[in-house]
This record gives sequence, structure tokens and C-alpha cells, in this order.
Amino acid sequence: MKKYSGFTLIELMITLFIVGVLLAVGVPSLKTFMQGNQLIASTNELLSALHVARSEAIKLNSRVTICESSNGTSCSTTGSWKDGWIVFVDANGDLAGTGAVCAATGTDCLLRVHDGFDDNQLTVSGLDNNAAVVSSFTFSSRGLPKAISGAAQSGVFSLCSLDSGGSTINSRAVVLSLSGRVRVSDNAAVISCP
Repeated sequence: MKKYSGFTLIELMITLFIVGVLLAVGVPSLKTFMQGNQLIASTNELLSALHVARSEAIKLNSRVTICESSNGTSCSTTGSWKDGWIVFVDANGDLAGTGAVCAATGTDCLLRVHDGFDDNQLTVSGLDNNAAVVSSFTFSSRGLPKAISGAAQSGVFSLCSLDSGGSTINSRAVVLSLSGRVRVSDNAAVISCP
């Protein structure tokens, strides 16, 4: 006679109970882990865009601007960088932005577009060295951040990950110095979250 082997109902119930407990413990941790990774990725994308703007200003020997943009072709002045940003050659210094691809030197043209973030629990805001909301930064041909008036410019971008109640879970900052150096910081003194 052949003997059949397998799981008993009790063994199966215990296994399902253990899996349920592990899922109950692991899913919230996974969500926090994913939010942390989104914050790091978003910070790196903004950092990269600032590096591109500075290096292209030096390489092209022209003004290059990074500004918030919700449509990917022109600058916005909403104060929220979460909707996206563009990097473009701003040869005439009018901060108008352009949707045109670079074809000729000395003209305004688009270098990079970053679409907005879909995560409703992420905020991205920028403040200049006077703690005023800033919607653009322009790099001179020497790689220095300068305002249209010619004044030196610096600032801090705050990226904040929020929970469902609107409280800050985690935050990072991208700091732009007067010399044009860009760095990431997790110092709470420089970060301003809502």
C-alpha cells in the first residue's frame, strides 16, 4: 500500500499565521524604505540638474538657468519645484526659457527637462540666501550663481518626505554655495519643511 505524505491542516494554518505576522511587520517598514529611496533619488536628480547647469555654463561660455517649470518649456514662479524644472541656455538673461533644442550658439535653448514628481507625500522648495522663495538660479559663464542684477546668489533646496498626516518623516537639502559648489546635506538647520 502506498502512503501519501503532505501537510496537515494544522501545519498549514500555522504557516499561514506566521506569513501573516511577517507581512504585518514588514509592509510598513517596506513603505518607509521606499519613501527613503524616493527622497534620495529625488535629491540626486536635483543635484545632477544643478551640476549640468553649472558645467554647461562653463562649457558654452554663456548664462545657463535652472528654473521650476510645470510644462517643460517655460519657467514658473509658484515656489514649488515639485512640478518639475528645466535647464536652459539663457543667453539674453530674460529668464523666459524656451522649448527649442540647442541649434546655434548665443541663443536660448533647452538643455534638460525634469518632469514633476507624482508622489503627493514629497515636497521640493527653494530658498535663496535671503530666505526668500526662489524659482530660478542662473550660472554665469564662470560657473558662479548670479542673479540677473549681477548680485551673487546662493540657496537651499529642501526635499521633504511627509507621512499621511503631513508630518515630516525624512528630509534632505541640496545646498548651492556662492562659489557654485553644490552639495547634499541632512542638517536640520538648513532644511525648511512645511
